Amino acid sequence: MRIDLLLWLTVAGLALAMAPAPPPSPVLTAAEVVGLQASVDRALEVAGRWEEARGDRVLPQAQIRGRMAIVIDDVGRELHLFEQLYSLRYRLTFAILPGAIYSEGVQLRLRSDRRRPREMLLHLPMEPRDRAAMAEDLRAGEVFLELDDGDEEIREKAAAALARVPAAVGVNNHMGSALTADRGATDALVALLRERGLFVLDSMTGADSLLFDAAQSQGVPALRRSFFLDHDPSRGAVERQLELAANAALEGPVVVIGHPSSVVVGVLRRELPRLEGEGITIVPLSKLLLEASPGDDGGGADPPRERSARAGPFGGFTGL
Repeated sequence: MRIDLLLWLTVAGLALAMAPAPPPSPVLTAAEVVGLQASVDRALEVAGRWEEARGDRVLPQAQIRGRMAIVIDDVGRELHLFEQLYSLRYRLTFAILPGAIYSEGVQLRLRSDRRRPREMLLHLPMEPRDRAAMAEDLRAGEVFLELDDGDEEIREKAAAALARVPAAVGVNNHMGSALTADRGATDALVALLRERGLFVLDSMTGADSLLFDAAQSQGVPALRRSFFLDHDPSRGAVERQLELAANAALEGPVVVIGHPSSVVVGVLRRELPRLEGEGITIVPLSKLLLEASPGDDGGGADPPRERSARAGPFGGFTGL
C-alpha cells in the first residue's frame, strides 16, 4: 500500500475516533405523543371526508362489466368548461393543444392536486384534407405537421410541441386526416415518440389513417378511437353516442373522444354515475394499453356493430 494512502487512512481514522458523539434524539413526552396522534387522526378524518364527498369514483374489480376511456380534446382554449370537466369524479384523459392560450395554466392545474390524478396527452395539430380548416388555429399560434415537411422538420415540430406539454404520456392527432394517411409522415412522427417512450392514440379523423399501423410497426403502444361523443353537439346526440359506447364497452374496452362544451359536461355529469351503477368504469387511457393483448388494437376502432350505430363509420369526422 502506498505510504500517502496509508497516512490518509490513519488521519481519517483518528478524526473519526475523536469526533464528538451525535446529540441524543429528542424524547417526546406522553402529552406530545397524544397531541401528535390526535393531529394525525384529524388529518386522516379530513382526508376521508374529502375522498367520500369529492374523490374519484373507482369501481371494485368484482363489479366491473366494462371499461371506457374518455379523452377530452382541444384542452387549453378555455378554462370554465375545463374546470367543470376536471371536477368530475371520474378519471378523464385531457388532450392539450400546445399553442392554446391556456395550455400552461391547465397543465399546472392538472398537476397541482395529487388527489385527483389525470393523464395528459399532447393533442398534436396535423394537416387536414381541407387546409382551410387550419386557418383559425394557425392564427391562434398552433403549429401543424404538414405533408410538405421533411422527416426532420416533422421531428422538430413534434419535439417543440412535446416541450410545451412535458407531462404528456401519449400523443393524439388534432385534425390530421391528410397527414395521418401518409405513411412516411406517420413513420417519422412515431420514430420520435418511440424514442420518448410515449404511446399513440389514433383519433381516426380519416378512414384511411395509418397512424395506428405506423405505431404498431415500430413497436409503439397504440390505441384507436372508438366513438366521437359530440360530432353532433346536441344533447340527444351526445347521450346516444355515450350509450352506444357504454354498450360496446360490455363487449370490450372502448376509447371515446369528446370536446369541452356545456352539453358534454352536463351529459357526463348526469350519465356517468348511472353507467357506473351498470358496471361501466371510466379508466385512464393508458390502462387500456395494459389490457390490450398482442395484436389487439386495445379497444379497436370499428367493430362491426359500431359501423351502423354512428352518424358515419368514423363518427362523421372524416376529412378533418
